[in-house]
Amino acid sequence: MIKRSTGKGKIDRREFIAGTAALGAGTALAGGVSKTSTQWWMSACGNEATPIGISNAAYQKAWKRAAAMVAKMTLVEKISQTGNTAPAIRRLGLPAYQYYAGEALHGLRRLPPVTLFPVPTALGCTWNPELLSGVYNAVSAEARAYHNKYGVSLTYYSPVSLNITIDPRWGRCQEEFGEDTYHVGVLAVQAVKGMQGNDSNYLKTAACAKALICNNTENGRMRISATVNPRNFWEYYTRVFSTCIFQGDVFTIMGAYNAINGVPSCADRFLLTNLLRGRWGFRGYVASDCDAIAGICDAHHYVPTMHQAAALGIQAGCDQNCGYTFQQHLRRAVDLNLVGEMDIGRAVTRALTVRFLLGEFDDPEAVPYHTIGFAVVDSPGHRVLALESARQSVVLLKNQNDFLPLDKSMLKSVAVIGPAADFQAGSYAGFSAVHSSPLNAIAKALGTSISTGRIYTGEVVGMSQNLWEQGSAGSPTNVQFARIPGGSWLEFPPLDFTGKQIMVVHISSIAKGGSITARLDKIDGPVIAELAVPLGDWHIYRDATTSLRQRGIGRHKIFLQFNGAPGDLFKIKWIELLPATPSLVPKEGFPKIVYEPGCDITKTIGNSAFRKAIDAAGKADVAIVICGINQLVDSEGMDRQDINLPSVQHELIQACYKANPKTVLVLNTNNTVAINWEQENIPAIVAAIFAGQAQGTAIADVLFGNYNPGGKTCCTWYKSVDQLPPFHNYDIMKGRTYMYFEGQPLYPFGYGLSYTTFQIHDLHINSRELSEKKPVKIACTVKNTGTRAGAEVVQFYVTVPKSPVKRPIKELVGFQRVELQPGESRRVTFTLPYTAQALWYWHESQRKFVLQPGTLKLMIGHSSADIDLTGEVHLRACTNASLGGPETLTTVAVNSEIVAKKV
Repeated sequence: MIKRSTGKGKIDRREFIAGTAALGAGTALAGGVSKTSTQWWMSACGNEATPIGISNAAYQKAWKRAAAMVAKMTLVEKISQTGNTAPAIRRLGLPAYQYYAGEALHGLRRLPPVTLFPVPTALGCTWNPELLSGVYNAVSAEARAYHNKYGVSLTYYSPVSLNITIDPRWGRCQEEFGEDTYHVGVLAVQAVKGMQGNDSNYLKTAACAKALICNNTENGRMRISATVNPRNFWEYYTRVFSTCIFQGDVFTIMGAYNAINGVPSCADRFLLTNLLRGRWGFRGYVASDCDAIAGICDAHHYVPTMHQAAALGIQAGCDQNCGYTFQQHLRRAVDLNLVGEMDIGRAVTRALTVRFLLGEFDDPEAVPYHTIGFAVVDSPGHRVLALESARQSVVLLKNQNDFLPLDKSMLKSVAVIGPAADFQAGSYAGFSAVHSSPLNAIAKALGTSISTGRIYTGEVVGMSQNLWEQGSAGSPTNVQFARIPGGSWLEFPPLDFTGKQIMVVHISSIAKGGSITARLDKIDGPVIAELAVPLGDWHIYRDATTSLRQRGIGRHKIFLQFNGAPGDLFKIKWIELLPATPSLVPKEGFPKIVYEPGCDITKTIGNSAFRKAIDAAGKADVAIVICGINQLVDSEGMDRQDINLPSVQHELIQACYKANPKTVLVLNTNNTVAINWEQENIPAIVAAIFAGQAQGTAIADVLFGNYNPGGKTCCTWYKSVDQLPPFHNYDIMKGRTYMYFEGQPLYPFGYGLSYTTFQIHDLHINSRELSEKKPVKIACTVKNTGTRAGAEVVQFYVTVPKSPVKRPIKELVGFQRVELQPGESRRVTFTLPYTAQALWYWHESQRKFVLQPGTLKLMIGHSSADIDLTGEVHLRACTNASLGGPETLTTVAVNSEIVAKKV
């Protein structure tokens, strides 16, 4: 192990490399795994053939071309290519490149035009792999369209975050598809394939799976070390990453900030080389999380200098540094003989290979994606897909006595209450032109429209010269990546001031006390507003609100001037002009609608506002209370301390229910919340994890019966933190997830109601024995026994035979979402192979996967806690030594190290 000294003495290259080699060997995770275990992992993922996508021939060709170009580079030129911002090398015909093209978590993170889809947790609630494929095909099409028009690069640090939701307190839960490795793996593979396309010669974009590994905390995320034992590591935390490699052939892996058992992830040769490339045959390049290479030194204090951290990252197998540590310190590392030029060249070759596979250096006519035009961006088809994915993500948690759907013909007045009635975009969100809030959609459904004067910054018509100091990747709408310095200004197109009394600017900043001056018609025109900029995290947008000095003066341009001290920087999403209160005047014959927020997300906004909300609820035929949490409560960089709704929102819900028992609770939220009193008392509860640009429409469609909800929870909803282990305990066997949680959850994994009813019956098992050569096929019939069309997710779980070690209570091995008309039946079939991951466990002393023979229980039902059918088969003992043990390395994905030797 490398000494963590603070001394200034030189480290001999031989000693340094010996230390890097010990990184993996020094942990119990690595020991004894055969180099040839790739075939087992591939078959365990249900994929024994080369995945659809880039062929081995195309990959080898791209590698050779990349290697030939790298061979012509000087050492300085090679080092220049190791950062996410890589400069041009004109003598070689190599253009400048931005490896961090941006985020594509649930749509491109850009200003309009762009399509914003539900966050991954919401997509996880759809349980619909085909839908995920369509969503990310749309996202990659928009990425290609931006590339074809503006030259935006095609390597995104998304869309797949694979760290699994083990604890709802984690600030980035919304970026995950759920808590179960099989369920997440199926959806993640579709996301990767949708992003990368299915052409055998060219990638559509390069998808990224992040962040390897156990990156499940935000508070102290740069320096924390996750303690993980071998069984958790192999059975749970690595499983989705291996699935994305074997089945999805993902071309970028992101190394995490955290350490594993004391070794920083981006310095762990076992993770980044032995495991990714040697065991799994990963073909792409590894990128660090931003500044994670510097963190090897300044956060983890694993080595005393930055040049040692840079050398350690390259030696471990990290190829691209999001940041500048490689570019600034690798030359010093070479001079000290800590890393060789060949090592750096190999890293650059891996990254450059992906650029060749994206078609950057080929005739555009040869690249099948070059014809994707800009008309696809925010197209009608993508808007329909955004709405459908939002609808399918909605989960009906409670519906006592068929309280929902609401009959609009029976309503004369409706109160919309709560702080989450506005549009909620979620983490890494693009700024779509469509932004359907619950309030607006409910009003529209009831025949009332709410006009807003909102304009997004993508619509600016003028700007100061210094605004684009960091560039905008060729697109004038890419303002969210620009750092707006104090003294800059933006010009917005005309807005209608008639009846408007309030100006709102949605902004984030690192200003020390900055402000915004709004002027009329020209940059030196009359001042119409002065707004103080809220201080806070650079990534968290807040509203700066003030009263207008001039009102009722027709349409005029607005100029915003940003005022601040040197070094102050600003980012804005939109500006909006509002009346003192929203105008909600219904059409004749439609219900009256009243909106009162009652409180803010985390705090009160005065007793008067609270009383108005309760009064409105009491006077209405029905109260729709919309609550939840957002990035003020948890976000990247901030974990939750508990899992409750903020207390002010609980008080609001209880007061509204007391004033009007005909209350429905809508959770417009970015994470699960404990709502125990609400579950006991409120007659109907709808959960809508931030569902993208159409979230409001989807919620309204469910509330008023235009859409029958079919979403299912993708995580366990707990009653309190008392049901959870300590936050930083990574042992899932200590009661984490539905697999090991023995308590009574608020809502179980896979749970969700419908406006119709379903029956699952007629189980058939084709064999009473499951062996190496004979998989078992299980069939059942699902019938819609109600009066509405709807969707049911048929879920297949197993409980393995008793083992000498603790095993899951049950584990998901299959699922199908089935759409049925009233009275319709459909036969559903599952195949359970002998190699299914759920059947095997990691034997710590043998250091391989083993299987316990005996009686295997099969369960099919509506959720993990609602099982209709059970059966049994005999699980035979394993006689084939190649399963979980020595075997021949397959060529499912050509190892770049092997290719390099052939070049």
